[in-house]
Amino acid sequence: MKTQREKIILNYFSPHKAMDVVDLYAWLDPGVTIVEPEGLPWGGSYHGIQGVGNYMINVTKSILSEIKLDEVYSCGDKVVAIGWSSGKAMKTGKSFQIRVTQLFTFNQDNKISRVEFLSDMPAFVELLELNQSPP
Repeated sequence: MKTQREKIILNYFSPHKAMDVVDLYAWLDPGVTIVEPEGLPWGGSYHGIQGVGNYMINVTKSILSEIKLDEVYSCGDKVVAIGWSSGKAMKTGKSFQIRVTQLFTFNQDNKISRVEFLSDMPAFVELLELNQSPP
């Protein structure tokens, strides 16, 4: 049986909701933080609702992607979502399917207060033709 928090994540990543930004904002704490690895063009920390908008703009400059989840489970105030990011790189037009994990932290009001994205960095470095060695 899925928890309410797991259902929120599953609902957001369902195909018919993938680009529903209004729905996404309803689930976010106003002080939300999004964290992506620094090695990505859109990497870094983004804070608050305006930060979420900036994050989305920065991601879509490099990739257009849809996340398909394989697994979602809870651990305390966190929900772990594991799946695949599929799409294309904007610069090269290359298609991709890269393994990703998202770690969502919820506050006491069941709003998402933190999102940490973890991905197969060597695959993204290669896809995006970044001139760096992955850690």
